Amino acid sequence: MNNTIMLISSMAANLFGSLLKKRINDKYEKNMFSYQIYNAVVSLSSAVSLLILADNLSVSVYTVILAVAFGTITLAQQVFNLYALENGPLSYTTVIISLSTLIPTVSGALFWNEKISFVQYIGIAFLIICFILSVNFKNKEKSAGLKWLLFSGFAFISTGLIGIMQKLHQTSTYKDELDSFLIISFAFSFLISSVLAFVFRNKRVDENGTSSSSVIGFIPISLMLLSGVFAALNNKFNLFLSGVLDAAVFFPIVNGGGLILTSVSAVVLFREKLTKLQIFGIITGIISVILICDPFA
Repeated sequence: MNNTIMLISSMAANLFGSLLKKRINDKYEKNMFSYQIYNAVVSLSSAVSLLILADNLSVSVYTVILAVAFGTITLAQQVFNLYALENGPLSYTTVIISLSTLIPTVSGALFWNEKISFVQYIGIAFLIICFILSVNFKNKEKSAGLKWLLFSGFAFISTGLIGIMQKLHQTSTYKDELDSFLIISFAFSFLISSVLAFVFRNKRVDENGTSSSSVIGFIPISLMLLSGVFAALNNKFNLFLSGVLDAAVFFPIVNGGGLILTSVSAVVLFREKLTKLQIFGIITGIISVILICDPFA
């Protein structure tokens, strides 16, 4: 499959998964139990989907170790993100997490001798502006304290490490073990989330203080299973592309493009209203993606 088509397919899969997650988040209970159930079901669905789609199931010790580490860091990122949101403002947390894409973006130049052109640097700067402007800053938000800063910092680092580990595997001699890497990662995530769901099973007070519908039901579980299929496709495409595209091109386009698609879809499908700054942020994001592709090269 052509890399461009694969990149578009990856962002489309991510978009559909995000829309399903939003549907679940808006309609059903929100607490640590529901978060872990969501992650467990999605991870199981992804692992099974990848097993069905697998081209090569060979596995080495290197892939097993890196896959477990990848699954651990992914889970840690989710936990740090949740605690950051619990202890501080949503808007600033969102910006910090979004900016973590800078870590894998510059990793190509630092560790893999990849070149970043002047035009691409400008594109990355535009992307930073896009991330900041795309967030709706509200006056009535939680204050930012030391605990929030620590959790946000850990979430920032762990989110950035996810991208580096993808590239680390796909630039190694074990890159053909892509399917095994993802299956092990999702299986590990399923096991950990299942244990955590059991731990939090009696702490199911909704975060908003409302009586939302239970996540244990045919419709929510079906939505999670479908979301897992999209997550499998998204991760398979992304893992492959992380090894064939320069980091300064791949990571900004995937993250910036995903943000743009999700924002536009929220307006079209859910009739959400964007501020003038958010609209300008989307326009800036589109310009950044064009510049990162460096049409002048």
